[in-house]
Amino acid sequence: MSGETLLTLDDLAIRTPDRFLVDGVAATVFAGQVTAIVGHSGSGKSLSARACMGVLDVSPGLVRGVLRYPQIDQSNLFEGVHNQGMRAQRRLMRATRKYRGGYVTYSPQSASSALNPGRTIGHQLAIAIGRRESRPNSVITAIRDVLAEVGLPPRASAALPGELSGGMAQRAALAIAIAPQPRIMIADEPETGLDPVLRRVVNELMLKVAEYHGVGLMLISHNMDTVRRCADHVVRVGHDAPDPLATDTPAPKRREAP
Repeated sequence: MSGETLLTLDDLAIRTPDRFLVDGVAATVFAGQVTAIVGHSGSGKSLSARACMGVLDVSPGLVRGVLRYPQIDQSNLFEGVHNQGMRAQRRLMRATRKYRGGYVTYSPQSASSALNPGRTIGHQLAIAIGRRESRPNSVITAIRDVLAEVGLPPRASAALPGELSGGMAQRAALAIAIAPQPRIMIADEPETGLDPVLRRVVNELMLKVAEYHGVGLMLISHNMDTVRRCADHVVRVGHDAPDPLATDTPAPKRREAP
């Protein structure tokens, strides 16, 4: 149902022995809406997004924070992890593994990072489709449907990632992210490496697919034009994070994150 709260992150603080990497980050993801995470390079945007999936891989790591998936678990997934180091964080990663790739999917900055170069797109889609709560009657038909949804022809199923153009690879990565029918999709800088025309095409496609399925989209971006155009809610990470409203162009969709 559109508007349902799918994820809440409160007061996230992660540090190394020398400094805080993120401090006080809070975000909420709603079904059918876009929450944009903005900040300069190195501000901790991607680190915060991985934490939203229960993935913490720095030491000593998590200092503060509350993570909940209200639709499936009201408990704080970070409980017992604060200030406990890598062993506790590895336990967290094991405990939240059942949610990754199903309830929440992640599309990294580069399509090449999302795609296995040694497996066909169809093989990778079949694995992703296998994570759905309800298995389809025909995996082959499901693969064709997902490819069509992102604008790829059926023959792309037999292609290896290296045989695709940059734009097609980005579409394939999006297909793999939506194939499990997740409730939440995290898109980490989906415009990386694309020319301006392809950027807009990929962004519009991603938004269309997310809206059609009622997916809550967490969009990590430093492109303020994209954020102004797409985001319902904006979370600024870092003390000097850019303000998407610092422009003469109005942004009618944007709402402050709660």
